Amino acid sequence: MNHYLIASWVVSKALALTYFVAFLSLSVQVLGLFGSRGILSIDHLLNILDKELGASRFRHFPSFFWFASGDFTLKAACLIGMLASTLAFLGFSQTWMLLLCWLLYLSFCSCGQVFLSYQWDNLLLELGVIALFFAPFTFEWRPFAAYEIHPMVMGLVWVLLFKLMFSSGVVKLANKDPDWKNCTALRFHYWTQPLPNPIAWFLEKAPLSFQKFSCLLLFFIELIVPFFIFVPGPVSFIAACLLIWLQVLIILTGNFAFFNLLTLGLCASVIADPFWIFESTSWILPVGVSTEFAVVALVVLLPGNLFWIYKTVFESSKSLDFMLPWMRFLFPFRITNPYGLFAVMTKTRPEIVLEGSDDGHTWLEYEFKHKPTKLSHRPTVIAPFQPRLDWQMWFAALESFNENLWLQNLVTRLFDESPDVQELLKHDPFNGKSPKLLRFVRYHYLFSSWEELKSQHIWWKRGHASPYSPIFERDEES
Repeated sequence: MNHYLIASWVVSKALALTYFVAFLSLSVQVLGLFGSRGILSIDHLLNILDKELGASRFRHFPSFFWFASGDFTLKAACLIGMLASTLAFLGFSQTWMLLLCWLLYLSFCSCGQVFLSYQWDNLLLELGVIALFFAPFTFEWRPFAAYEIHPMVMGLVWVLLFKLMFSSGVVKLANKDPDWKNCTALRFHYWTQPLPNPIAWFLEKAPLSFQKFSCLLLFFIELIVPFFIFVPGPVSFIAACLLIWLQVLIILTGNFAFFNLLTLGLCASVIADPFWIFESTSWILPVGVSTEFAVVALVVLLPGNLFWIYKTVFESSKSLDFMLPWMRFLFPFRITNPYGLFAVMTKTRPEIVLEGSDDGHTWLEYEFKHKPTKLSHRPTVIAPFQPRLDWQMWFAALESFNENLWLQNLVTRLFDESPDVQELLKHDPFNGKSPKLLRFVRYHYLFSSWEELKSQHIWWKRGHASPYSPIFERDEES
């Protein structure tokens, strides 16, 4: 029988580390995104929901912020999350600390609207629930140690990994995107992904045959390899290595927040002890939860995972209608979720550029920290941190202004000269002062060529497309 002592330690610590990164990344943006002078104020949202939902608001939007949602509270929640995740990593009362992390992160996700609706946010919360069954609910100090995960609970970790990887492959084919089906989608991916990095610029220049081979390899790893993680011994080890390799390649070619860090922890959970280089496992404690407790985890969490796997494959849940009330109950808590990145490959790169003017003739551009604006700016490396405004601007560019009315809030905060929102930007051409006019313009961006990079020192080129929004004028009386 294979043991997974080291794998238990790795997945436990990977989760704690991911929580720390998530809270740290959020802490430097939280006021600009959600503060009293932020783009989507949590305090303002909760006041509206309080009036509309009454007592049911606690179930539909579970959050600590119902009790306090001021700027100090938002900052404190991030700092407490960082402290709790650090203590969990160090081995202090792991389950209690991870529970606190989960509750705090759920509090943010419940109220974060478009800025906290990414699949890796759900993945962090979903694994966070499973992790509550990793170790006993005791107050203790076990320096850098972790408990061996009960086999039933480890099975849930593997099911989550399977659902994540297999669903990501299925949705690419289920959506009937011809470029995925003929394996040419990756010729677009490197320059149309939300936040490319410098390596992506070079890989975009690779021959089409390389892009097709890479796509075939991607499908093999996402659609075939996940089935072998359940086969013990060398087979699961090889499967884990392939899955890890895919994550490393994604890390090298893009900026996907903490998604890959967390997924690497899931992949490592499949590797049995004989395949690790460590011989001593004295820093790993025996299973700390009872079989009865593990059965509870299995009963609560497994049906939801099977539901989403079935629905992803067959694009229907009619035969599982009896589960819908249970799924609706679980939904606000992000306990079990569907996955599937890049179901439809974007083949152009529209970018929204924010411009301001004092006379209506001369327009100056605001620059974002990581999304393309200035053509000479090299793509950045920012993962595992996530600049959430930059990310959401990418999604907004794919839609109309009327589908992204939160942009009006961004304009309002810039007119109000909110320092928290200005902190989210790289360069304000008006030095923190409000211009008289603001507008959004949509351009189409492309990676530059070798010759253009060498001669003009530009990483991007763009063509003017069309106005994206109306022109907003500052209210002089306010």
